[in-house]
Amino acid sequence: MSFVWSDGALHQHETIPVSPKNRGLTLGDGLFETILAVNRVALWREEHLARLKASAQVLGLGFPADEIAHALDALLAAGGENPHVLRLTLTRGATARGLGGASKEPVVIATFDPFDTRFIGQPATLVTSTLRRSTSSIAATHKTLSYADNIAAAREAEAAGADDALLLNTDGRVACTTIANIFVVKGKRLITPARSEAILPGIMRGVLLAEAKALGFTAEETTITPHEILDADAVFLTNSLRLVRPVTRIDGKPIASGAANSILDHLCGLAAHICQRTILS
Repeated sequence: MSFVWSDGALHQHETIPVSPKNRGLTLGDGLFETILAVNRVALWREEHLARLKASAQVLGLGFPADEIAHALDALLAAGGENPHVLRLTLTRGATARGLGGASKEPVVIATFDPFDTRFIGQPATLVTSTLRRSTSSIAATHKTLSYADNIAAAREAEAAGADDALLLNTDGRVACTTIANIFVVKGKRLITPARSEAILPGIMRGVLLAEAKALGFTAEETTITPHEILDADAVFLTNSLRLVRPVTRIDGKPIASGAANSILDHLCGLAAHICQRTILS
């Protein structure tokens, strides 16, 4: 069953009142987090909220911690034990006209919808997008509501018959995909683009970097060229819902993906420990 948190209360319907002056609606002025919830537990909840709070400070948004905690607790309690996607949205709220307008208080909206865990670990094919991520863009490095570039790149990928788009930055190096961070395996080196490469530092990215040693890898945050990613022993994607997705093709070229399976198993084990339940059905 799906639920919505809005105006300080829980609702079982998807239609909620939103001010036509809400800057999240009119300007994409806000942030969001997408969290996998299982057995009434939001996985890596504190890490998600810490990222949201840090980004809110950068954007000058208020961070109503008590309301956010109340919203998450209410949704988790109502939604049951089965896997769900918990989407938390924070906007600047309604303001007068003008880009620099200040709001009286931010607005919190959260949704809670069933999630099919069969999506976890599904292989992915990529095609290189014509769009580029700017290394000086706030929207590239924080999970803002301004997703126009990601949407355009995803549509490119869909038109090309691929599952996702490989996004390069304005310096021509590998950044990420529209919805995931990228990892490259070379021997026992686990390599991912550095934060300076116009990436959103994903929660699963951070978890995996911390777990690299336990998996027998040396973790590196550095630059990756398109040639290097095509020449890797394995390439995989990480995000908070699908955890790990092995990449099987990039621009039509086959890519090895064997190392992704053990990494997926490890992350699923960590998630199962947190929520006290097996993640994959």
